[in-house]
This record gives sequence, structure tokens and C-alpha cells, in this order.
Amino acid sequence: MLSNIFGILGIGSTVLIYQQKTRKCLVLSKLLSDVIWFLYYFSLSAYSGAAIAVIGMIREIVFVNKEKKWAKHPLWLVLFLVLSFGCAVFTWKNAFSLLPCVASAVSVISFWIGNPRLSRILSYPISACMLTYDITCGAVLGIVNELFTVISSIIGAIRLDRKKESK
Repeated sequence: MLSNIFGILGIGSTVLIYQQKTRKCLVLSKLLSDVIWFLYYFSLSAYSGAAIAVIGMIREIVFVNKEKKWAKHPLWLVLFLVLSFGCAVFTWKNAFSLLPCVASAVSVISFWIGNPRLSRILSYPISACMLTYDITCGAVLGIVNELFTVISSIIGAIRLDRKKESK
């Protein structure tokens, strides 16, 4: 029951991510989402998903401060990529355990670049990885979340990116 509550809250928080106009709002929305998804995956004993969410939380704290000198250093990018793939070593169950790690690595690149439009585009391969992982670990609300993520990203692209192109 508790995991269902976290899953429903997670879906709501994820929908908000790709509707943000600015990089900072997008990253803060992702931070909130990762906190909730950590609770969801941990409650399901889906530890690869939970560990990636923790890495995501730390990543977003750094990336939301990217205008500060300490957070601009390119070693952060390298660190988060290494952590993303290193996570697979510590949470290994099967080959599907790699999928959240790949999704995290793509997400690291997406949020490091800091372009909301690119983040919406990269949400598709991220969602494909997480959708497959959710199916294999029985995370039903995770599956629903990935479907909503793709829909939200498409709506964000139409609402925000097409407007910019027409101007």
C-alpha cells in the first residue's frame, strides 16, 4: 500500500519535470521526483532503481547550483557517470539491473548540459530503459510513470519548444 502511495506521488512529480521552462526549475522538479521514486523502489526492494534515485538526488543538488564555481567543475560530470555505472556493481540482480544505470548516465548528461529542450528529447531513451526495468521488477506504477513521462515530454515539447521555433 505504501509503495502505491509513493508511486502515485512519483507519477505526479514526474509529469511536472518536463513542463518547466527554466533549467533550475527542471532540476528542482527532478530532485523532488527522485526523492519520491527512491521511496517507491526501496519499498519494492528494487534496489537498482532506489540507488539510482539517490545518485540522482545528489546530482540534482550539485546541478541546481551549477552557476556556482564549485558546481561547474567537469569532474562532477565524470563522478556522476562513474557512480551511475558503478551502481550496477553494487545492486546487481541480473542484466536488467544495468538499465537504470544507463538511464542515469543519459540523465546526467542531459542535466549537465542544462538545456530543457534537450532534456525533453533525452527523456525518451531514459524512459525506454526505465520502462523495461519496471516491467522486469514488477513496478506497475513505474511503468505508468514512464508512459506519463513520455506524454509529458511530448506536451512540453509542443507547448514550449514549438513556441520558440515559431518565434
